[in-house]
Amino acid sequence: MFSRLIMLFIIIFLNLFLQIFSHEILKYTIEEKLPINTLISDLSKELNLKSNNFFQIYELLPLNKNLFTINNQTGHLIIKSILDREQMCLKRQCSCNLCEIILQLSIKIQDKIIYKIIEIKIKDRNDHSPNFDKQSMIHVIHIKENVPLGYRIILPSANDPDEGLNSVQSYRLDGPNCDDFDVDFFSYDIPYLIVRSSLDRQRLSSYSLILTASDNGKQPRSNSIQLDIHILNINDSIPTFIQSIYNIDIREDTVIGTTILKIEAINDNNEKNFYELLTESPFIIDHLTGQIQLSKTLDYEREKSYRLIVKAYENFIPTYASIFIRIIDINDNPVFIQIKVEEDITLKKQNDKNVIFIQENTLVGTTIAHVILNDLDSFANGNPYLQLQTIEPPLPFIYKLIYQNNFQNIKLYSLILNQNLDRELKSLYNNIQLIAHDSGTPTLHTQLYLILNITDINDCIPKIITNTTIYNINENNSIGYIIDKLIVDDCDIEQNSEIEYYLLNKTDLLIINSKTGQLSLNQSIDFEILNKFQQKNLTTIDLEYYIKVYDHGQPSLSSQMKIILRIHDINDHSPEFEKNHSYNWTYSQSILQPGSILGRIYAYDYDSGLQGLIYYSIRSFHPCLILDITSLGYIYIPYESTIITCSLLSYTFEITAHDYDPINSRSTIQLLTINIDSISINKNNLLPKILPLSSIQQRTILDINTQNKISFIIDITNLNNYTYQPKIFFNNTNLLSCWNISSTGEISLISHPYASSYILSLYIIDEYTNEYLLIKLQIDICNSSILNSCQLYNFSDNRMILIYAISLALIITCICIIVFSLIICLCCGKTKPKNDILSLSTHQQTFLQYNDDYNSEKTESSSDRYKTSSNSTIRDDDHDSACIINGHSSSSSSSNSSSSGIQTWYNQKELINHIYPSSSTYYYDLKLAELLRKNQHPPCIHLNELPTIPQSLSTDYGFSSLELSSSSISSNQHIEICIDQSAEKQLNIKSFISSRECVV
Repeated sequence: MFSRLIMLFIIIFLNLFLQIFSHEILKYTIEEKLPINTLISDLSKELNLKSNNFFQIYELLPLNKNLFTINNQTGHLIIKSILDREQMCLKRQCSCNLCEIILQLSIKIQDKIIYKIIEIKIKDRNDHSPNFDKQSMIHVIHIKENVPLGYRIILPSANDPDEGLNSVQSYRLDGPNCDDFDVDFFSYDIPYLIVRSSLDRQRLSSYSLILTASDNGKQPRSNSIQLDIHILNINDSIPTFIQSIYNIDIREDTVIGTTILKIEAINDNNEKNFYELLTESPFIIDHLTGQIQLSKTLDYEREKSYRLIVKAYENFIPTYASIFIRIIDINDNPVFIQIKVEEDITLKKQNDKNVIFIQENTLVGTTIAHVILNDLDSFANGNPYLQLQTIEPPLPFIYKLIYQNNFQNIKLYSLILNQNLDRELKSLYNNIQLIAHDSGTPTLHTQLYLILNITDINDCIPKIITNTTIYNINENNSIGYIIDKLIVDDCDIEQNSEIEYYLLNKTDLLIINSKTGQLSLNQSIDFEILNKFQQKNLTTIDLEYYIKVYDHGQPSLSSQMKIILRIHDINDHSPEFEKNHSYNWTYSQSILQPGSILGRIYAYDYDSGLQGLIYYSIRSFHPCLILDITSLGYIYIPYESTIITCSLLSYTFEITAHDYDPINSRSTIQLLTINIDSISINKNNLLPKILPLSSIQQRTILDINTQNKISFIIDITNLNNYTYQPKIFFNNTNLLSCWNISSTGEISLISHPYASSYILSLYIIDEYTNEYLLIKLQIDICNSSILNSCQLYNFSDNRMILIYAISLALIITCICIIVFSLIICLCCGKTKPKNDILSLSTHQQTFLQYNDDYNSEKTESSSDRYKTSSNSTIRDDDHDSACIINGHSSSSSSSNSSSSGIQTWYNQKELINHIYPSSSTYYYDLKLAELLRKNQHPPCIHLNELPTIPQSLSTDYGFSSLELSSSSISSNQHIEICIDQSAEKQLNIKSFISSRECVV
């Protein structure tokens, strides 16, 4: 609905526009044969137009070319050639009755064009005199003396090509006795001699008169002929036409040879008359019969009427008759179509079609072309009109009648653009028919085939069409490497679509072919140079470039696009060890303990990403000294290794630095030499310990005497089982005044502690994967200056592991007691021979002796460190009841502690394996052996309850300490086995062994 309203508004506007500008007619009248360059009108002044306008005129009829011209700048309309109205009439450039030239004026005012019609009437000048046709002159006239008054006789006619008053206006007779006759010219448009007086041959037998034909111009012109009139006797014989004036109408399509009229003259003696045509015409007459026939084709458009003078005679005495023949027009001329375009629109003829080339930016309301219709037929058969047809509607233009001239059968139409054009949507409107119809019967029509070709203007911005704007390029490319060939989409054509490429960045790296758009690299790229800050997690670097494309249209249109060259690092560098670093280290044998960190080596890889990150491996060549290395390069003695004293004073190790490239890994080998200084012994120069991560919350001890020294180093390389670029930070900054931790995990006490235990919240992050972990580390402060202060903490174990160990010990103990009890019950319930009893006693003594010997060896080897765990006491107040310390847990702890000092927080899995020994041998306390030796039938033996495990004093910043700390249970906590012989107590205590059973 909205579009229809817009279309209606456009049509109304166009109608108003045409009424204002196109229907105004400028009329001028000029005389013929004026000098060339005569000014007809100053149109700029007449139309009150300012300067800087452009004037043009067009002739509506092609025959009228080069008659007038106009100054394009000033608008002066001037005569270009001599205008001879009579010649123009003969050439059919104008009507002989009304010579009028019709011009169309177009005035371009800035971006608007207005149209006007100019009618120039050629005014006749009296430049011709009447002229008698000498070949058809009637010089001698014969009249009988007895003719009545008013008798008419045809006179010779004069011809004057001028028009109006300048043509023949009158005839007169001069001479003696001329009053006897008169001349009538106005009755039949031809001169007639009229008898006014009675004629008497005896009185006057002949007249010699002068016949003068005159016009009525400003300067009258005339011409005369000699006229002889002979008066005949009444008895003389003279032919007489039955009808002296004939008027007939014939069609212009009358067939040649058709008899159009038969005239007849009679005489008194009935003699035969002869006939003759005195006027040249397309007709002939039969000399004997007087039949007039058509001898040539008639053409209404060339001659609309004929006047014939017929002479009839018998004996050389003629008489005359006049025949007026009017040609009736038939519709035999189709409408002539002429199409005319403006200067900025081109019209070409292609085969039988007219092609109009119009730019696609032509404004709505612009006149595309003018269509001139002209019909040479009469108005009844002419009066043409235009019809527009197409098989591909709708058309982008309409037609409008702006001028018509009925006298000349001319109509002027305008083809007006009524919608916007877009060549990219539709470039050609084909099969347009301009059909011109006339008004005759039958109707004739003329078809003109028109093609509207929309010419391109540079209205499409060229755009780069590409699948991607990011190009992945590996470093170390070859020079001249072709990246891509850009394709540009420009919906324009020809010159408007000729594209040129331009690189806006000033660079020597990237070049582009200005014609083809081919992108190529002019240099080889080194990723490490681009990565100025050596960021390891930066595996790609984006280089941004701006490419501009522009066409060659007028004006030129352009666009630009950003492309990204994504440079990828490849593994083109091997790890390099620090050259200024010494790889020959010397240590005292005494400080080489399990868990000790000997030092750190460092290698660097200039690549980025995984291929620029390094991990290390170390290979030992001798079993006397086994070393391991973290991915950060810390070389340490594994806790599970055993220091073997060898005679070697130097050990060589092969350290390999690898990168993490999963496809093409590179590595570099560096030899490390460890020298053993057997002479220098400095116990105070202790090495820091490696502290592996085994759980989220861990516990360890730190000697206060190691203040301002690196006490231990956390192995942060096993975050989530694996890390690439780990770093560790304090999460609780309130402890920064006491503790210092490096990003690689080196922890040191930097001031005197104000508490005996600290819980450090540590934040570990892998800067490459951005994975993180929050751990809590409980550090108990000890003082090695106090005897056994730091050793007690060595017995601390992980709480959960301790619980598992105690539970397992209790289960094994219960199973053993039950088994032994069953055996004793079976043995003691029977009456045995004495030798059996002796044999059993001997066996028991041998068994107990074996255990005593074994425990003696164990006790001697660890008496200093495990003194508290091997002591047993017997209450003096009750010799039947003894409280002993079960040595199973202590022995196990002693065995484990002797092999690994801090193994409890290093590897939980290995610890559990040590808690459950594979041997089936069980060890008993010496006091228990003595008790059994004295009383071979002891009373009930039972286990007391497990002492309450104290809870950790952890402050726990945001995390619950649900797991038991490994050091919360000291090594002197044990399981007590009590023997009570009291019968009363035996009833209240659950017994595992009967009072009559023995402990095996």
